[in-house]
Amino acid sequence: MSETSYIYDNVEAYLSLAAEQASPSVYLGTGLQPYLMQAPAYAPVAPDAEVMGAETMEALVKGCTTEAERATLEEAGAVDFIKEAPTGKYHAYLYKQEGGYLVVLLSLRVDDYLNQGVNADCSDVHLPTCYPPTWRRYGNLQSMWQDAPYLTREDTVALVDSFLTDKERKRLDDTGDVDFAYQNAYARYRASVVSQRLGFDLCFRIINTKVKSMKQINLPEEYVVPLTRFTNGIILVTGSVGSGKSTSLAAIIDFINSDRKDHIITLEDPIEFLFDPATCQVNQREVHKHTESFGRALRAALREDPDIIMVGEMRNLETISLALTAAETGHLVLGTLHTGSAARTVDRILDAFPVEEREHIRIMLSESLRGILSQQLIPKKDGSGRVMALEMLVNTAAVANCIREGKTFMIPGLIQTGKAQGMRLMDDALQDLYLRNIISAEECDARATDKVIMERFLKEHPESTLTGIPEA
Repeated sequence: MSETSYIYDNVEAYLSLAAEQASPSVYLGTGLQPYLMQAPAYAPVAPDAEVMGAETMEALVKGCTTEAERATLEEAGAVDFIKEAPTGKYHAYLYKQEGGYLVVLLSLRVDDYLNQGVNADCSDVHLPTCYPPTWRRYGNLQSMWQDAPYLTREDTVALVDSFLTDKERKRLDDTGDVDFAYQNAYARYRASVVSQRLGFDLCFRIINTKVKSMKQINLPEEYVVPLTRFTNGIILVTGSVGSGKSTSLAAIIDFINSDRKDHIITLEDPIEFLFDPATCQVNQREVHKHTESFGRALRAALREDPDIIMVGEMRNLETISLALTAAETGHLVLGTLHTGSAARTVDRILDAFPVEEREHIRIMLSESLRGILSQQLIPKKDGSGRVMALEMLVNTAAVANCIREGKTFMIPGLIQTGKAQGMRLMDDALQDLYLRNIISAEECDARATDKVIMERFLKEHPESTLTGIPEA
């Protein structure tokens, strides 16, 4: 048969073609060109590919099925099974239609789906049991392509086996979940696999292997850079899951790596961005791989003569306590918390400690805090991606006094009056993005802290009047 027609009489030829293009699905039907899934839909394998005839489809079906499977197909009109091929495992779906057959093959290799996610500029790829392959694109969770087949329990088992090492599979079997850094030819990922009622769920956060600068992610360098030049204290980057905290931390660490001549230790779960030493010595440690826990790693870090310590997540009392101790004893600590504003971040740290210890912790925090960057990633109005809205607190004498006296309710007011130091409330950042016609009124209102003031603002500035005010 012609090599340029893309009409073959065996399924393996199409599966080889799909493997070459890292496509997770093949779609073959009578009267259609051969299709491969290329984000976010099926597309012909080539613009000039010929149409598949009834005889070709009959040969394909006969070549990839057993006699029993063909009998089921003729009787029930559909049959599905796991197809073993030289390029890997596939879940095959065959349908008998008026005028011919339809064959859909779904890859059971994780890398094929990850490649599509990278190409489509997604932040996450989900491969869940009893649900179609899914991704999060510009903040929205959606199926990777329309009418995608659901992944069965057997499918997700095969997907897990396609990329887990023996050590990681044992951890999954022993504990019911495993998370780690995964890398393939396309990118790096923060991988998580959990066992649940229906089967396995796989989730991958796509990591941009190239660290972005503060300027590229719109961090205000003129105010953030002075914070990085302290020899001690703590800088916190906060926000919900998926708000870009890791990207911001990486940008700050990358700047320090070229700006100072010091020893940087990063403690992560898992390691995401990779840093090559510039003018600093950089050591990166991964929880569960190089150390048992953040607490254990922090204790060890204090004996390794560090100047800067990055804590990927301050998730419990032990980690928060050790981070504050490190900040107080002559180290610059950078960490993250899942809080939505600067004031809530201070309260979250204080609430982690027993009541009898809080007065002492308030004093520690008031002296060691350098700044808090609280951020959200918001879908752009034109659908081209997401933009960061940033609330920033810089620790001034007035802020330190509020923390020391337990008057954290006064922090928003101090941020409002501290614009000369780079301080800014989240609502002000949202309003600025709205006035510049970058985000919609719905997004602006939904993410506001003070709904009453924001609704009044939006009434005074209807979307129809916006022309795109340039950034100051």
